[in-house]
Amino acid sequence: MNKIKAILLIITVSLLMTACKDKEKNKLDNRVIDYWNYKINQDFKQAYEFLSPGWRKTESLQAYVARMRVVSIKWLGVKIKSKECTEKYLCTVLTDLQYEYQFRGAMSSTVQVTTELKEKWLMKNNIWYKVPGSLNVLKK
Repeated sequence: MNKIKAILLIITVSLLMTACKDKEKNKLDNRVIDYWNYKINQDFKQAYEFLSPGWRKTESLQAYVARMRVVSIKWLGVKIKSKECTEKYLCTVLTDLQYEYQFRGAMSSTVQVTTELKEKWLMKNNIWYKVPGSLNVLKK
């Protein structure tokens, strides 16, 4: 009987640990999607809050919003493809980002593109933050 209790205890603890890990990864998924949704909706003030505290020390909210407003890109949608966490607090997220690019000038036209992005996300004080400057655009 004690062996059965011990086995059940081990299984329960194992399931709880897995659930906690999954919960943290889901928090990351939600943060990634929320960040991009704010950018899609051009709510750059809210998107700024998702940037790592270290980055926010180097770029003010006003500078970030001004920079986002002049880009020739209209973000349309994002889909998480995969995540790889090298530490509990550091993950690389692979996404498909769909956007429209507006060419300027005499031949002004718009093209819709889906690009695969690799981004770094860092957990600090139990909150996931995007680490700007760590963006890798992969071939699509």
